[in-house]
Amino acid sequence: MRPFAIVLSTVAAIIASQALITGSFTLVSEAIRLNLMPHMKIAYPSETKGQLYIPLVNNIMWAGTVFIVLLFQNSERMEAAYGLAITVTMLMTTTLLVGYLAGVRQKSALAVVFAMVFGAIELSFFISCCTMFLDGGYVMIILSALLFWVMFVWRRGTAIEHTQSVYLPVCEYKGQLGELRLDTNEPLLADNLVFLTNDSSFDKLDRDILYSILNKRPKRAKAYWFLNVQVTDEPHTHAYTVNNYGTDFLFKVEMRLGFKVNQRVNAFLRQIVADMVESGTLPPQDHKYSIYRNSGSVGDFRFVMIRKLLGTETELSGIDEAVMHSKYSIRGFCGNAARWYGLENSSIVLEYVPLFTRPKAAPHLEYETWDAFESEIADEGDDEDIISGDIQSELAKVSGSTAELIGGDTASFRPHE
Repeated sequence: MRPFAIVLSTVAAIIASQALITGSFTLVSEAIRLNLMPHMKIAYPSETKGQLYIPLVNNIMWAGTVFIVLLFQNSERMEAAYGLAITVTMLMTTTLLVGYLAGVRQKSALAVVFAMVFGAIELSFFISCCTMFLDGGYVMIILSALLFWVMFVWRRGTAIEHTQSVYLPVCEYKGQLGELRLDTNEPLLADNLVFLTNDSSFDKLDRDILYSILNKRPKRAKAYWFLNVQVTDEPHTHAYTVNNYGTDFLFKVEMRLGFKVNQRVNAFLRQIVADMVESGTLPPQDHKYSIYRNSGSVGDFRFVMIRKLLGTETELSGIDEAVMHSKYSIRGFCGNAARWYGLENSSIVLEYVPLFTRPKAAPHLEYETWDAFESEIADEGDDEDIISGDIQSELAKVSGSTAELIGGDTASFRPHE
């Protein structure tokens, strides 16, 4: 009988673990879509979008499982954490369902009955399980608080970024961009300069992109591309639309790819450029030097990725500043866009821009003549006890060694303070 029980419990554990793994993938995927968690690389092993695999989540669960086993060391101590976790899950499910019935379906009477019946039962379970808190239930509370903090940080941080985002009409900057493109005094950075953007607006661009091109060391290129990638619910979508703003050097591209399509942005964009050169929308980008007999009419690409950073001069509240620092730390942990879009082997320019929050007011500096500075220094005098006798003798040796240096006879060994 014991071997049968062992086999049965093993099978049950495998089934439960698979349910946990697939459920975690689904929940994290939906949290990403709701902007509650950072973007992560997602793989779809089948033609169904609901079947997915998230490598980072899988690795975190593996590390967490090992940590929990080493922490508790036996199944009896795990019972407390498991029982409290199940009870809280049941209670939260009931709370959400009651809120849905009362708020969305407008069935307040049914919500009250449901809360009184199931809520009373589950609340009694929860109260009884609270006695297990110090026996291991605290682990569940800590893990839940950690997940909540990640979701709160990402949601709140994104909201703060949105309040500082400004989108400008591209048509107002066509003249400057056209002049920069033809300005031979500026070095040519690339034939095609590509900016990845989350904005799907067809006629506007994020201020940070225009600032990067025009103000932060002007970036001259033959063509400027602003690329937005959208993932569709169909597995094999391959489509794109282009807005050229009435020019042959400015292009806003929205690329729509199926969820199973490998997002090799560089290859797809090269195809788009080749199609536009062939149709005459884009001038040929001929190469003078190449290892190929036919160098083609598509030039080189350089991708610019802009990251926001929190500057020291911003006036955020203490909690908001901690939120932004936490968000940027989480963003670095979850990977980078270059790997998500298959740009590991491409030429990439990574730029950091400050989060445009209201800067602290800098005090006004008053100009003073050098004579005024010299008089203040002379009034301060020398402190006799700063350099001891032993240090003075060592300083004399160093002073003697500067005789062969140009200007060594006037060198100083103590800065003005």
